[in-house]
Amino acid sequence: MLAQQYKNFQEELAFYVDHKRIITNPLQLLAYGTDASFYRLIPKIVVQVHNEEEAIATIHTAYKNNVALTYRAAGTSLSGQAVTDSVLMVATHRWKDYEILNNGLQARFQPGIIGGRANIILAPYGRKIGPDPGSINAAMIGGIAANNASGMCCGTAQNSYNTIADIRIIFYDGTVLNTADSDSKKAFEAKHPEIIKGIIQLRDDIATDSILYERIKRKFKIKNTTGYSLNAFVDFQDPYDIIKHIMIGSEGTLAFISDITYNTVINYKRKACTLMIFETIELACQAVPYLKQSPVAAVELLDRNSIKSIENEPLAPEYFKSLPETACILLVEAQADDEEEMNNKQKAIRLAVAPIPTYKPFEFTSEPQQYAFNWKARNGLLPTTGALRKTGTTCIIEDVAFPVEKLADACIAMKSLFAKLGYTDAVLFGHALEGNLHLVFSQDFSTQHEIDRYAKMMDGLVDIVVNQFNGSLKAEHGTGRNMAPFVEKEWGTQAYQAMLRIKAIFDPNNLVNPGVIINTNPHIHLENLKPSPATNEIVDKCIECGFCESHCVAEGLTLSPRQRIVIGREIARLENTLEDANRLKQMLADATYYSDETCATDGLCALACPVKIDTGKYIKDIRHQKLSIKAHKDAEYFVENIDRVTAMGRTGLKLLNFSRRLFGDKLMHKTATSVRKLSNNKLPQWNIAMPTATQTRITKTIANPNQERKVVYYPSCINRTMGKSKDYLKEDVDLISKTTELLVRAGFTIIYPENLDNMCCGMPFSSKGYKEEGFTKSSSLEEALLKASNNGQIPVLFDMSPCFYTFYEAHKDGALKMYDPIEFMQDFVMDHLEVKNPRKEINVYPVCSVKKIGLEGKLLELTKRCAEKVNYINSNCCGFAGDRGFTHPELNKHGNRHLQEQLIQNSHDGFSTSRTCEIGLSEFGGINFKSIFYLIDEVTK
Repeated sequence: MLAQQYKNFQEELAFYVDHKRIITNPLQLLAYGTDASFYRLIPKIVVQVHNEEEAIATIHTAYKNNVALTYRAAGTSLSGQAVTDSVLMVATHRWKDYEILNNGLQARFQPGIIGGRANIILAPYGRKIGPDPGSINAAMIGGIAANNASGMCCGTAQNSYNTIADIRIIFYDGTVLNTADSDSKKAFEAKHPEIIKGIIQLRDDIATDSILYERIKRKFKIKNTTGYSLNAFVDFQDPYDIIKHIMIGSEGTLAFISDITYNTVINYKRKACTLMIFETIELACQAVPYLKQSPVAAVELLDRNSIKSIENEPLAPEYFKSLPETACILLVEAQADDEEEMNNKQKAIRLAVAPIPTYKPFEFTSEPQQYAFNWKARNGLLPTTGALRKTGTTCIIEDVAFPVEKLADACIAMKSLFAKLGYTDAVLFGHALEGNLHLVFSQDFSTQHEIDRYAKMMDGLVDIVVNQFNGSLKAEHGTGRNMAPFVEKEWGTQAYQAMLRIKAIFDPNNLVNPGVIINTNPHIHLENLKPSPATNEIVDKCIECGFCESHCVAEGLTLSPRQRIVIGREIARLENTLEDANRLKQMLADATYYSDETCATDGLCALACPVKIDTGKYIKDIRHQKLSIKAHKDAEYFVENIDRVTAMGRTGLKLLNFSRRLFGDKLMHKTATSVRKLSNNKLPQWNIAMPTATQTRITKTIANPNQERKVVYYPSCINRTMGKSKDYLKEDVDLISKTTELLVRAGFTIIYPENLDNMCCGMPFSSKGYKEEGFTKSSSLEEALLKASNNGQIPVLFDMSPCFYTFYEAHKDGALKMYDPIEFMQDFVMDHLEVKNPRKEINVYPVCSVKKIGLEGKLLELTKRCAEKVNYINSNCCGFAGDRGFTHPELNKHGNRHLQEQLIQNSHDGFSTSRTCEIGLSEFGGINFKSIFYLIDEVTK
């Protein structure tokens, strides 16, 4: 039950923000309220704001009703700075605007743009943003700036503090300030003279306090994000310069960042890295000062436990497994504009590190696969090391910095602390060049004894960092709630009092993300700890980092993979504790739609997850657990009668096509939508791209006999059911016939498996949780294909990528040589067809299975043979997900919401490798998508 002030807030805000985006549903509150930290606070209300006007209204309404407000972008922060038990304002979707300035030397970004996306935007200018956190492909600009996140290469010179040009912010009462606009500054000073006056007074007080002034200068000689950026009062005189720099690292406690303008940095054309192996961590740390004097771009430290977490990766060097237990790696990066500069830099680096012996010789590499592995392994160390923890424990990461010359001794002291308190799994890695280390360990919070052990660890860490080495308790992850009790300990009373004044100047009512950075509770770091119960072995290793979210089609519509896991864990906790039967009942009911029905189960989340968690498999497992005996019996009928199912499908498509011709598209769509609504959405949704039935029937087992080249062709059950859509060319034939024509023209004898009409890859069953039934069909198909291919001697062609992927995953270790349509055309067919009429430019959509199997490169190669320019559509899953486009069309619509803006202007078609995906792409793209086989046929005739 909401308190009156929250009810008032909700009612008043509904005049400015769509009520559907003012969320109070318990499941969504928990899902949105979770971030990457190990703290849990559940908001009372979540507001999804889509533009600055809505943000202003939300902030002003909260101020008016005395309601605390926390701002959130991606939620990848690690210290508890983005959780709240009040109101959470989420600014992600629709906050994607940007502007490139001064030919790329500057760029303005809204807070919802992912850091990696910002760099893609800047790439044509040879520039990038300065900050490069390990989470750059998940973290958003708002959080990167608000946390002063840095990373591998940027150090302090290129972090947000040192590369900010201007900022647009919204203060506690809804007042907007744009530091790039003189009129805005004048208006702000007129409305809030007390803020400007307070800043000037604090600046002058710091300047006249020589001890505090010098302490601030000294503390920021190394990386430091503990507390507020007091260096703004030392580095700048102008109050507006101070404002924009104090916002960096303020963790959303002073104002909301509506957009930020960065001074961009050079993105060097050539990059190379090497793994320097040292026998001990002490030797590795001793090498760092030497490397700091050389032209390195980055030096990353990985201790032996870090190496263990990645040594079984496919591209990991074999010698990882045999390194001494004391070994340590420095991952060293060199960057240059040309080959000569690169060679000179590498020589200088070798010379610099020569005084410290390495365990084995090292070589720099620019080879794409190995280079990418080295950095992907490093960037994913938090999740990969976290995945090694015992189920039910929490992954903890602390983030500290030391003067580089004290790094070796600090490492020894921390490892001694780990041993003393029994943290045998603790891992050390980080940005050695800046003396910045991350320590990761697993922690059980289920007993008071374990919480007390964690408290001792924190006290010991504070002693090492502050008392022994005069370092920073936070270097780039933000203070949050995690280090809030120790800010005064690190900085001293005078500096801490300055921080209290900053908070009072910008947030006089203490309503803007209260409890973060400034917190009077000395035990806040030990409270509101997030539970992590065993849920399902598929997802139990998840640390909720959020790396997966940008790859999920349902994110922003219902739940992301991380949020699905969060909900699953809460359901497991409630089932185990039996503490709230009503909450459990509602969670289970709501999860049916939010977690299950709108999950496309495409598995793209696993590509982004450093520990390869496939939430789609988790949802399929949930579906499997829900199935009744009757459901399995019904499925068995379909297993045994695929031929009848496809025949019924063809009949249904013919009737629908007849109705469309009779009534026309508009009336047909209106009628179908009304009928679906009357059925309580149980009937599938018709759309204008719905195909008619295929006209092609395969009645023989061999076509074009006696050719030197042979192929077994398996037409999917989808293409044995669905034919052309209305926007296909009149002369176009069905895909099965088109595929046959291409193979015949390329000189292939085509062999079809026996009993083809009753064959299926198993995907229609396995995707709905019918594991056994799916395996039965898949195994039956394998048997038929083995026979047709002479026990694997003849290659097998699938005409749809999703069908190929499903079958390949089940039988990749067998005798069959099976091929996706892209790979087979590129490697076996195109050399036997002459490209006579290449297109000027084409739209190409890579479906999920193409990404998962790693065929995007070949798709580009193939399509570049067919057109001068390939418009490669940037996407996640399209959301059609087999039949979800019919049963849950809102998922398909959401997945394709940015499709039209990416299409070539005035184009009329696009190409893909999945018939069902093409239906949704055609509907929401407004052009006709069809198989890439039609393109190949067109350009080679």
